[in-house]
Amino acid sequence: MTRIVLVEPQHPGNVGAVARAMVNFAIDDLALVKGCEIDDDGYARSKSGKPILENLSRFDTLKEALADCDVAIATSGIKPEGDKRWFRAPKSVKELPDLIKEREKPALIFGRENYGLYREELALCEVTITIPTNPKFPILNLSHAVGIVLYEIYRDGNHKNPKKRKAVSNEEFERLVDRIMNLLEETSYPRRRLNRSRTTLRRLISRGNPDEGEYENLMGIFKAIKEGKR
Repeated sequence: MTRIVLVEPQHPGNVGAVARAMVNFAIDDLALVKGCEIDDDGYARSKSGKPILENLSRFDTLKEALADCDVAIATSGIKPEGDKRWFRAPKSVKELPDLIKEREKPALIFGRENYGLYREELALCEVTITIPTNPKFPILNLSHAVGIVLYEIYRDGNHKNPKKRKAVSNEEFERLVDRIMNLLEETSYPRRRLNRSRTTLRRLISRGNPDEGEYENLMGIFKAIKEGKR
């Protein structure tokens, strides 16, 4: 089941409108990373999405919100240049159905209304998607962005597709990345390149979408390599 993650939303009404959009597309897992409390305006704007607000999950960090998800997909209305592009490098929202195919619990992350997602939050995500808009006014209202993204999933039929493989959780995914990076840190690899290498590694592993059996095999391989170096 797809999880919608709102990072530090500022306006209860926007959260309510997001819940209303979610119920339109049969999605009911809403998570907030800090952010505003839901008031009467939020409930009023949620309409039939009120149960989603009543059962939403709250987390202190984005990492905690993604712990039981198997892929993290960020959204961004900004087209970055230079080195910043490395962390965003957005794909079109039309590619989203392929990005979540056979995933058991993808997370779609939406940032703050006034700023979006910080660089360190984007680094926790394997993919960034963007919605084509007027370049003079690229930033969409929060609930509008959620609605468009969910429409792309719904129209492709991914909400009905049976899952054929049990993919690893985000926690297991991070454990695998950490094991590989720990090996790399023990080499003469330049320290200044470690952060970028971690991002590259996370994206490569995510594209492969390893299942639980493949995960255990990879963990065993890198454990053997580490022990063989002693």
